[in-house]
Amino acid sequence: MKIVKNILIPVFAGVLLLVSVAGKPTDRTDKIKRTVKIKNMEKNNVAGTWSLTSGYLDNHGTHIDILGPHPAGMLIFTEDLKFMVIVHNPDIPKFASGDRAKATPEEYKTAVTNSLGVYGTYTVDENGGFGEEHVLGSTFQNMNGQTRGKNEIDVKVEGDRLMETQKIADGIAIHLDWERAK
Repeated sequence: MKIVKNILIPVFAGVLLLVSVAGKPTDRTDKIKRTVKIKNMEKNNVAGTWSLTSGYLDNHGTHIDILGPHPAGMLIFTEDLKFMVIVHNPDIPKFASGDRAKATPEEYKTAVTNSLGVYGTYTVDENGGFGEEHVLGSTFQNMNGQTRGKNEIDVKVEGDRLMETQKIADGIAIHLDWERAK
């Protein structure tokens, strides 16, 4: 009986380990698929670093400068299908205390409503155009985990210009224009 225990317990533990590993191939499989997709990708028109040149909210024809009259930001699409974007209003006042941990409620509200940072992964279509984005993290936590595709974000690249339209609701959209950083 002791021999059976000494043999069966390690064998059983090994089988459990194999089953648990075999049951979770997604990380490695996804990485392999992603690598193959990148190597086979002939075009990626959005890859690069982009500087924000204009941005506004279009509310049924009314333009609202949601990031002020001089919006600023940077958008990076990497070749390995990751993205990061930061947009902000550079014209808002600095915190009076000079300490971000000691701002007033109004200063915090102004900072949050005048900036956004997002990062994640993205795909491109067969023509090298933007496919969809998967948000891994954002300064607006409600975006975390969201996937947004061509129905929500329309991206067009013409030379060194990238035009992005994010549909918010019927008749309401955010328009961001970017220029390839030099």
